[in-house]
Amino acid sequence: MDNFQAIPVTVKLFARMVEMSARELLEDNKQLILEKKEQKALARKNSRELVQKLIEEDRVRSEGIKATDQSKRSQQRELAQQYKAMIAQKEAQRAAVKASAQKGQTISYFPFVEGETIAKGRAAKSAVLREEMQGFLRQQREKQPPRNDALIKDTRADNVLLYSIRPNGTVPAAKVDVEALETDMKLVDESGAHMARHPLFLTKSRDHMSRRLYDEHVRRALEDKVEQTKVELANLAKKRQEEVHMLEDSMLVADALRHDGTTAKADARRRHASFLKDQIEEQRQRRRAEKESKRYEAAGYWGPEDKPAQSVDTHRSHCQDLIKQMEVDQNRRLIDRSMRLRQEQQIVNNCIVQMEQDRELERQKVAQHRDVLVTTWQSQVQLRE
Repeated sequence: MDNFQAIPVTVKLFARMVEMSARELLEDNKQLILEKKEQKALARKNSRELVQKLIEEDRVRSEGIKATDQSKRSQQRELAQQYKAMIAQKEAQRAAVKASAQKGQTISYFPFVEGETIAKGRAAKSAVLREEMQGFLRQQREKQPPRNDALIKDTRADNVLLYSIRPNGTVPAAKVDVEALETDMKLVDESGAHMARHPLFLTKSRDHMSRRLYDEHVRRALEDKVEQTKVELANLAKKRQEEVHMLEDSMLVADALRHDGTTAKADARRRHASFLKDQIEEQRQRRRAEKESKRYEAAGYWGPEDKPAQSVDTHRSHCQDLIKQMEVDQNRRLIDRSMRLRQEQQIVNNCIVQMEQDRELERQKVAQHRDVLVTTWQSQVQLRE
C-alpha cells in the first residue's frame, strides 16, 4: 500500500523533470550539492568551535581551581610559618627569662631620671637663650649708644636737678660761690641740644630683637605636650600589647581547637578500629560456631521429597497434547511464511508494473522530444530555403 501511495509523488517529480531541461536540471543538482556541502561545512565548523569552546572553558575552570587551591595552600603555609616563628620567638623569650632567673641576674628598671634630664636640658637651653639675648643687647648698645641729650639726662631715674644757688638769710653773703652761680645761670639760660631737632617721641620706632626670658608658659606648653605624647605612646603601647595578647590568645585558641580536633579524630578512629575488630571477631566466632554445629549434627537426606507413584497414561496424554500443540504451531508458522511470501511477490509485481510504466513514459518522452527536434530542424531548413 505504501508503494501505491508513493506513485503520485513519483509521477509529479517525473513531470517536473520533464518540464525542466537537462542543463537546468544539472544546474539545480549542482546548486543542491553546493548547499549540502556548505551546510555540512558549517555544521562541522560549529561543532569544532563548540568543542574548542568547551575545552577552553574546561581549561580556564581547571586553571582557576588550581590557582585557588595554590593560593589557599600558600596562605596556609605562610600562616603556619608565621605561627611557628611567633611560637619560636615566644619560646626563646621564655627560655631567656628562665636562663636569666637561673643565673641570678636581676633586671634593673630604676632609677627613672628622664624628668630630671628634661629639666636640666631646659635649664641649659634657657641659659643659652638668655646669654644670646644679653649679647645681642650689648651689641646693639655698642652699635647705637644713647645720645648725650640734656632732656634724656633730666628724665633719668637718678636725675638730680641743679638749681641756682641764691643767698638766704642763714648763709652769709661773703660765702656765696660766684663760679657756681655763673654755672647755674648758664644751665638755666642756655637752650638744650634737644631743642635743635624734633622731639624723640615723634621719631619712628626701629625694629629690634626682643625675647622674653620668662619661659614658664613655654615650659608648661612643652610639659603638656610631653604628657599628651606620653599618654598617646602609652595608649599605643597598650593597644599593641592588646593586639599581641589577642594574637597570642587566637593562636592558643586555634592550637587548642586544632589539638582538640586531632584528638577527637584520633579517638574516633580508635573507637572505629576497636568496633571493627569486635565485629571481625564476632563474625569469626559466629562462623566457627556454625561450622562446629554443622559438624556436630549428623548428615541427613537432602534429596527430593517422596511422592506417590503416578500412572503412565497421564504422562502419555501429556506427551500427546504437547505433540498436538507443536503440530499446530508448525502449521501456523508455515501459513504465516506462505502469506508473507505471497505479499512480497505481489509487491515485486507492483514494482515491475510501475517500472514498466516509467519506462513507457520515458520512451514517450524521448519520442516526443525527438519529434520536437525533427520538427524544429525541418522548420529551420524550410526557413533557410
